[in-house]
Amino acid sequence: MLEVTETRLPGVGSKFSIETSRDERVSVIVHVDGMRELYHYREKDGEPHDIVLTDEEARSLGAILGGVMYRPQLVKDLEVAVKDLVMEWIELPEDSPLVGLTVATCRIRSTTGATIVAILRESGSLATPHPEELLRAADTLIVIGRPDTFDQINRLVAEGPPA
Repeated sequence: MLEVTETRLPGVGSKFSIETSRDERVSVIVHVDGMRELYHYREKDGEPHDIVLTDEEARSLGAILGGVMYRPQLVKDLEVAVKDLVMEWIELPEDSPLVGLTVATCRIRSTTGATIVAILRESGSLATPHPEELLRAADTLIVIGRPDTFDQINRLVAEGPPA
């Protein structure tokens, strides 16, 4: 199985790296603002070749590399099979007011219409978490919703659910 290493870059985002079967390394830096930087190293200590992509460009390239089906003759702008829905990974900081609340009481779904479809944890991932599952600091919430809901979700993570 291919090993992907992740390195957190505080204030920047995360760096993901793989070693290819040809002993080359490919690294991607995913910035907190959505920009991606792609680096290819032909030699272990050699100079990288870099490509900088916007969030939209990176998602399109990722979908192509991932083999997602496109139907460009039917759709002017390339869209993934989920149409107008987006899936985001949202990490809960230790000081988030959502820490200690349940999936139900954090009110992401009732406030924004988006849904927590999974929770990633060091101890193991939870697919379709139960409404009574407690949220913990450093949980990564996998949330699916319309693109315009993520500002509201980030506000909930920072400020907590409305009274």
